[in-house]
Amino acid sequence: MTTASEPACPDAELPPPRVWRLTHAQLRNTLADVFGFVGPALDALPPDSRLEGFANGADRLGVPPLLLEYYYKAADEVSTDVVRRSGEVLACPPAALAPGPCLDRLLDTVGLRAWRRPLEAAERASLTSVFSGASAAGGPELGLKSLIEALIVSPSFLYRFELGTPGPAGTVTRLADYELASALSYTLWDAPPDAELYQRAAAGVLHDPAVLRAEAARLFGSARRASGALTSFVRQWLRVDDLPQAGKDPMLFPMYDRLMARDLLEETRLYVEGVVFDPGGGDRSLRTLLTARYGYVNSKTAKLDGVARRGGELARTELPVERRGLLTSAAFLAAHADADTTRVVDRGKFVREEVLCAEVPPPPDDFKFDETTITDDMTGREKLTAHAKNPFCANCHALFDGIGFALESYDAVGRFRTTDKDKPIDPTGSLPLPGRTNPLRFASFVDLVDQITQLPEPYTCFASRYLAYATGRGAGGSCEQGRVQRAFRDSGYRLDVLVKSVVEARSFGERRR
Repeated sequence: MTTASEPACPDAELPPPRVWRLTHAQLRNTLADVFGFVGPALDALPPDSRLEGFANGADRLGVPPLLLEYYYKAADEVSTDVVRRSGEVLACPPAALAPGPCLDRLLDTVGLRAWRRPLEAAERASLTSVFSGASAAGGPELGLKSLIEALIVSPSFLYRFELGTPGPAGTVTRLADYELASALSYTLWDAPPDAELYQRAAAGVLHDPAVLRAEAARLFGSARRASGALTSFVRQWLRVDDLPQAGKDPMLFPMYDRLMARDLLEETRLYVEGVVFDPGGGDRSLRTLLTARYGYVNSKTAKLDGVARRGGELARTELPVERRGLLTSAAFLAAHADADTTRVVDRGKFVREEVLCAEVPPPPDDFKFDETTITDDMTGREKLTAHAKNPFCANCHALFDGIGFALESYDAVGRFRTTDKDKPIDPTGSLPLPGRTNPLRFASFVDLVDQITQLPEPYTCFASRYLAYATGRGAGGSCEQGRVQRAFRDSGYRLDVLVKSVVEARSFGERRR
């Protein structure tokens, strides 16, 4: 998976073999693909644990007892639904399943898709025994229900396996073809492989670089499926995916409710989809995602963007000069704010750390700020300025306060404003960056966006964040990370090339024992 012009990254950077639990989103998609199930069984699942903000960190996705209870409940609901729709799932009536050709076909088809690989002989025998025992006790429908439950609560369904072939410690192994097929589909679709990908796995050709590239291009070219996975990454990167659960003060923001929050998330999806997957107008560029001056608004969300729009459908709309890409979207600004006010520190720190990958040191453990210096009539900038007067805080806050001050031009629901506490907002500031002698100086946040998008930092940072997300293990080794970043840069920051470079990275299909 390396090019002839570049040597392979060292074995020491390869990740170890692992099993990787499906995220809740992947679980929903898998149940829909395999069983046609789209019910509410998973709505009450506890949130996935996060690694660096992402919900697919492989080391964090365990199955504690509470989650296991939810899985059993979901398996019961799904299996009941499958029995009810047995005519859509089976090639024969449930009564004709009893060990024989029809049950064999079920294990060959549904079993393959549920466990993302052909079942072994011992596994088939065990599942047949489950069906037979339950049928004897309560009839063929109970047998079918028990069989479906056994498929779902199995580790082979709940986990992705990336083990390769057995070998001594320190040796390098390639993922099995069916493992590689799942790695590809869950990276690009958040869903299990389709029939064509299974055919490539069965033929044993996925490790051919040309075949892998072609399959990656095919999967990413399916806008209906790939856009959901990429949008999920963007939402998690921006920390906006939980926006509907974070309410706003109805007295201060009567226009804002959970339905509007959902519209704002949908606007993010449409925006990403338009830039990356629209064959007529999308250039697939991260620069466009960060700088475009249009969005998708309806009559409700238009009130936040300061434009006129009729109707409930979100439609592409040119936005005012104070809007510039994802970082001035109402979804991002509302997510990084409290119920009644903005969060200057959170907004500034996020942009520095997650957009520019510039480190911010933690505050001293024993430091306590004197809250008596803060009064209700102070603006957000005045409060932070008072805070930063303390020498324990000044050096650190200088790294990100300027960003936060500029973002004070947007209130807690993302509306543009020019005053705070009836005082004029000063959006000017400066931003020191590692390795640069002079800080960036800007007149507004839009001015800052225009400046930073001319620098390499937001693009190398985004590439490392996507690599971390796609692999579920942090940013990877320096060799692999550098190679992905260079490919992204050389493409003009095209997101399809970023995805392709991650899939072609050696660590995507190889493991070091």
